[in-house]
Amino acid sequence: MNKRTTDIVSRPHARAAEPVPTSAGHLRGRLGPENLDEIRASINWQALFTGLGLKKAEQKSKPNDWWAYSPFHEEKTPSFHMAAGGVWYDFSIGEGGGPIELVQRLEGGNCYEAGRQILESGWAHASIELGKPVTYTRDSVRRGVTSAVTGGNDAEPPVNDPIRQDLLKLCEYHPAIEARGISEETCAFLGIGYLPQGRSPLKGRIVFQVADARVTKKSSGEPNRVILSHLGRAISDETDPKYLFYQGFHKSAELHAQEILLLHEDAAEQVRSTGAILLTEGPFDVAKAVEAGFRNVVGSFGAALSKAQALKLAAMARELGADRIRIAYDRDEAGQQGAAKAAEKLSALGLEIEIFDWNTAMARGPKGDVFIPTEVQDLADFSLRQLQWLRDRGWL
Repeated sequence: MNKRTTDIVSRPHARAAEPVPTSAGHLRGRLGPENLDEIRASINWQALFTGLGLKKAEQKSKPNDWWAYSPFHEEKTPSFHMAAGGVWYDFSIGEGGGPIELVQRLEGGNCYEAGRQILESGWAHASIELGKPVTYTRDSVRRGVTSAVTGGNDAEPPVNDPIRQDLLKLCEYHPAIEARGISEETCAFLGIGYLPQGRSPLKGRIVFQVADARVTKKSSGEPNRVILSHLGRAISDETDPKYLFYQGFHKSAELHAQEILLLHEDAAEQVRSTGAILLTEGPFDVAKAVEAGFRNVVGSFGAALSKAQALKLAAMARELGADRIRIAYDRDEAGQQGAAKAAEKLSALGLEIEIFDWNTAMARGPKGDVFIPTEVQDLADFSLRQLQWLRDRGWL
């Protein structure tokens, strides 16, 4: 992960489909050069300015020349300005351009993807009808979950489409991550980092990528890793909310680190050798388990396992050859109640369930039975050696 501090707008990109004529005479799908010209000619530059989260510097701005602090880094004096037509220049970096170039510079992607976002945001118009893009082909697990959730009707459970945005390019390793016992290697493996600055709502938080294994048009029929969203965890436990998800992301449809199970042979091997998948709560629990060498582990983004998550977990277990799920939710009341409810859902799907017992005696010492210290409240609180010891005894 590099330490560049440029930030990008938190909106998912959509890949365009091939153009198909519509009854209105417009094109559906892919933008052409003429559409980009229409966008430039019709841009509402003030809506673009505010829509991208730029804060107008009132004292320096004029009616047709607005100034703002640079969206590319932190600064004390406004150096970014935009005028009619969305023409902009940032004196702090010596770059400028038009509205399409600005969206490209902030979000990445090509000019047509930037143009599509401008149209979808309502900042301009063009003679094209934007159809809903098809960005991937669902794999067997996804199809099985959809069928089971809907019971054969036409409604589908929430679907999270892949996005192009990758906040990890802007993140860095942080002492708060190191204090949790998570190495830079594990951060790179799972997609974890601290977002130091910028305009993202996740600024100042530890960012966790949420990904999946999907078959896409570019993957030649084989599933590959796609990013679905990012979530931000507060540095301090006193900050509310502790976890911040992007609006529109359906956490109930995904399992954290699910792509590891489906794409990595060492994960599949651990599932086969243990006969189990480990289910835990939060992303730090998953990260600590991965740091300890676990690969057959996923998280449910909290102590409430949804029906879609249960079905997905059951489908992955069948595909990978697991016959049981080990649940290691947090030690608190919410965690234990959530574990019991998750066990009911998974048992109904034909899986054997083992719930980690926080109150069982781990060993016998000189003065009697040895129990887990009360300060250890979740999987992430264990040391690596303790986690490996628990795994060796078949408890995790």
